[in-house]
This record gives sequence, C-alpha cells and structure tokens, in this order.
Amino acid sequence: SGEVAPYVRSAAAPEPQGGAVVELVGDSHAAAVGDAERDVLVLYYSPDCGHCRKLAPVWSRVAEKLSESEGGEVVVAQMDMSANDALGFEPEGFPTVVFYPRTAKQGIEYDGSRDEHDIVQFVKDVRAGKPHIGGLPDLAESEVEGAKVEL
Repeated sequence: SGEVAPYVRSAAAPEPQGGAVVELVGDSHAAAVGDAERDVLVLYYSPDCGHCRKLAPVWSRVAEKLSESEGGEVVVAQMDMSANDALGFEPEGFPTVVFYPRTAKQGIEYDGSRDEHDIVQFVKDVRAGKPHIGGLPDLAESEVEGAKVEL
C-alpha cells in the first residue's frame, strides 16, 4: 500500500516484575490499552518528576487493591514516557492517569487527587457506569434543601 508505519519509541520489554503493576513500553502499549477483555488503568510518568516519584508507592497500593477487589478484571500499568511513546496520546504533564475501560477504549483521564482511595473509587465508579466522575456529586434540589442548617 506504500504506507509507512509510524515510528514508536520503545524501551526494551521488561522482564515480568512479579508485582501488581505492569510496566508498559511503546511496543506493548496499544495492545494493552486496547484489550477487549480487561479494563486498564495507566500511569504515564517521567522518572525525573517529583510528583511521579511520590505517587509510586500509592500506585503500587492501588494496583494491589484493584487486583483484590475487582477480580483480576482491571490491569494497573505504568509507562515511562521519557523512554517510550504512546501512539496517539501525548500527556500534557506528569503524572497523568488514564483509565481505558474495555467498553470505551478512547480512555478517560483521571483528574482527582493522588490519593489511593480516590483513584480506586474513580475506577469503581467508571466500571459501575456512574455518569459523574471525580469532584463532588451534584445534589438534587431536595437534598440541598434538607442539608441547610438554620442558625
């Protein structure tokens, strides 16, 4: 057809780590996030980023918690963007967390806190099909009226 495949920068595929977090590289990214059998939560990071280093232990706990609570249906992965390209995706900053549900592979970017509970809850909310994700839920007018306190 004469078309040239786009160049994708990729580190060598890592040896299996044995932990709950899967390390993605440029060559494995598309297949991982496009997996029709599983939901995939990806942390795009840079080793030079202080916020990324601070998030690392939280990310490991998120992976452990989701592997226990979601029955192996959620893959928690990370990708070093200083050594790899994610074809069609360019994070605006680091760390960037994107959830790729098996039903909507375009990805949903997480913009909440870097707290273990909040990240896990985000995944559970998306998987449950909840329309509101992140931040505070919109309260119905009746709930707002009932929440007012007369002084």
